Amino acid sequence: MASNVTFEDRGTHLRCHYAGPFELRSLLELAHDLRSYCAEHGHRRVLVDLRDSQGTLTTLERYEHAVGMVKEPPLGVRAAVLVRLDQAYADRFWETMTRNRGLVTHVSTDPTEALAWLATDEI
Repeated sequence: MASNVTFEDRGTHLRCHYAGPFELRSLLELAHDLRSYCAEHGHRRVLVDLRDSQGTLTTLERYEHAVGMVKEPPLGVRAAVLVRLDQAYADRFWETMTRNRGLVTHVSTDPTEALAWLATDEI
């Protein structure tokens, strides 16, 4: 597991904080680490906080990330992804791509809204 990733059990959900590069290879490694941690510890609801990461992804990289995330069988994890405004895309492209591949994800720039979504069963 990368040293720039921390996990914290918050009772109702797992909080994953990532402060590394916001780039394809590192984010795919993060997805693998997160999947492994959730499988080992039985977490099903995760808040992934990327606000301290640096960089942006192109549309093609967002697509490649979504495709890369489903190379392993899904765990049934519900994931709210918290990003800065400059990392979010209004068209929710990444969110749509991951959902089309069977993952339950939600991208938000608002921590309160992300946690509210995570607490529901709303798709």
